[in-house]
Amino acid sequence: MAAPVELAPDYYLRNFQALVDFVVNRYEPLLSAPEREFYRTFKGLEINSQRLYVRLLSRKGVPTSAGALFRQSKLAYAEIDDLAGAAERLVEAGLLWRNPPLPPADLLPLFSKAELLAISPTPLPRGLKRQALEERLLEQGVEQSQLLAGPAEQESLLAVQGAEHFRTFKLCFFGNLRQDLTDYVLRDLGLYRFEAYPLDQECLPFQSRAQIEQHLRYYECLDELESALNDGEEAILALAQQLPPGIDGDATLHRRLDRLRLTLARQLERLEALQAADRLYRQCHRPPARERRARIAVQRGDIESGLALCREIIASPHNEAEQVFAESFGYRTAKRAKRLRDWQAPERYQAPTETVALPPAPERVELMAAAFLQAAGSEAEGGSSSGPELHQCFYVENTLFKGVLGLFVWDILFAPVPGAFFNPFQAAPSDFRTPDFYPLRRAAFERRLSELKSETLAQRVWLHYREKWGLANPLVAWEALSEPLLELALARIPPDHWRQLFRRLLNDIEHHRNGLPDLILFPAAGSYELVEVKGPGDRLQQNQQRWLAFFARHQIPHRVLHVEWEQP
Repeated sequence: MAAPVELAPDYYLRNFQALVDFVVNRYEPLLSAPEREFYRTFKGLEINSQRLYVRLLSRKGVPTSAGALFRQSKLAYAEIDDLAGAAERLVEAGLLWRNPPLPPADLLPLFSKAELLAISPTPLPRGLKRQALEERLLEQGVEQSQLLAGPAEQESLLAVQGAEHFRTFKLCFFGNLRQDLTDYVLRDLGLYRFEAYPLDQECLPFQSRAQIEQHLRYYECLDELESALNDGEEAILALAQQLPPGIDGDATLHRRLDRLRLTLARQLERLEALQAADRLYRQCHRPPARERRARIAVQRGDIESGLALCREIIASPHNEAEQVFAESFGYRTAKRAKRLRDWQAPERYQAPTETVALPPAPERVELMAAAFLQAAGSEAEGGSSSGPELHQCFYVENTLFKGVLGLFVWDILFAPVPGAFFNPFQAAPSDFRTPDFYPLRRAAFERRLSELKSETLAQRVWLHYREKWGLANPLVAWEALSEPLLELALARIPPDHWRQLFRRLLNDIEHHRNGLPDLILFPAAGSYELVEVKGPGDRLQQNQQRWLAFFARHQIPHRVLHVEWEQP
């Protein structure tokens, strides 16, 4: 990991310029005329005006119909010379609006309580709460001119312009509107280092202006989501009607639209608008849409439709969690309806289990269990307190198998798949935790898995371990992958076990990345064993149970270790 560095006072300007330059260099034909003019206007400013504009654009301000609003007298930035002059040049360029005509209610949040009391034409009690004070001032008919003349002589208000154009630049750069320039800051501080994957023009996520417009429309709808959820059925259905239709080949947009429809439909369920919820779920192509439809059908008394949906899921599940639901819910529903002829109770796997009593201690129970297993195994083998004949036990939880997979398929993970990378600062492809991740790379992954042998696995893992150390990878937690652990794992775990583990992870990273056992034990005699540790009162979670059942199907050694506290 690179050593942290001290940032320049105007680091934010350099990062902003890099962002907008990147977008123009790659997407200029897709930008609107006002967006291109926004870029040219900004680039034509002198440096202090650029600094002030980016500072204000990055701050929250008071939101108004005229743009985010600031008081000029409250602005102070050490790196900006002649702030007043910089502001005036921004006003002349149209990137700031000075003293926009706004209702007084929009301006009051800019002023402190003491300032508002001083503005009041008639004395008001100092003990008034903020909201009550603002209401009294509005009742008194306070005007904008009074607010601007009150606390400071000729106070000036500045409203940021062009933010709607920068939204497009952010979308094209980050692929979303959640991220901001903080990602650059983390890079500059040396907290993150990124793989140098190619960003070829034909692989860029946005290929048309219509695509950009639909993504922007999605985020406009997302901004209205909370209000619609609170306002009831009609507002929810109205928002659903406003969603963009989607673009063929844009899996990212379709995922986002599905997620928003699922949220809207789930709220309709809570409001008992079941028919409307079902219609909305039918427009979704990803889990848990079919699950919710099955539940709605049964709730409405349509048992056969609910069971038919469960059969459909079992025949073609999107993921393992969906299949487990269909088997369990279908069986329970059929049993209640006395239609068990075609349904069997889901099998529940019971993993080998051992219970041990340990003295209470402040450290993590997993670490206590690891020390116990290591000591107990070494004593059984007649080992001494040190030496190569000892059992070795490591706390790995969800890091070992994911980490080795990340090292083994590093080049495939960062391959230039169309739509996967928006900018040079991604720790993962944009579709990494989605159902589209594996299918889009299926051929490359399957070739790599077919070549998996002990020597090829070790060769690739160690190559990337040495060459890529410290680079961001969504599968690799560097601090958890010590060389002694990797050496033992690569030597002891059979290639077929690695292959089966990797395939399960790749098929559904979102659901399978968690739930792996806490410990890996390497007995002195050879081989290995995975151990899930459960402390007093702790129980296996569903994803852990599914992993244990998977181990059993593929003869991967495992057990559950229950820890109880020794009684004094």
